[in-house]
Amino acid sequence: MSAVSTPAAQAHAAPGARRTAAYARHLRGILLVAFTLSAGHTVYAWAAGIEDPTFTVTTPLTWAFYAVAFAIAWLAGRRARWAQATVLGYLTLLLGISIFYYPTTFGPAQQTTFGWFENDVYVGLLLTAAYLAVQRLRGATIREA
Repeated sequence: MSAVSTPAAQAHAAPGARRTAAYARHLRGILLVAFTLSAGHTVYAWAAGIEDPTFTVTTPLTWAFYAVAFAIAWLAGRRARWAQATVLGYLTLLLGISIFYYPTTFGPAQQTTFGWFENDVYVGLLLTAAYLAVQRLRGATIREA
């Protein structure tokens, strides 16, 4: 046994001790929450009969989107610079779609409480993930003031 502190040991340190966490862990977690919320809304919209006919649980595009999305969440945990750049590029694309395309498909039928919640939280999570991805790619460290 070694007395050297490991990141796992730091995560369970005593109160008041300095705790650290990697960008990868938070970035992956944020993306998993965002994509799970999105998938949940897709199922909800399909069950409620208010889905976009081109993006529903019965279309291959939907399955391809979620396969790529969850693969990107996995890739967010990789240290390689190309992986980090790929994640950031994907997030930039998704944010563009979320801001410029999605509102054109969000008609009155889709404007349910859950629809608004999913849209706003999803975009907020993507923005947060993009911010963390930029900081990670820059090699910045976030620390207490």
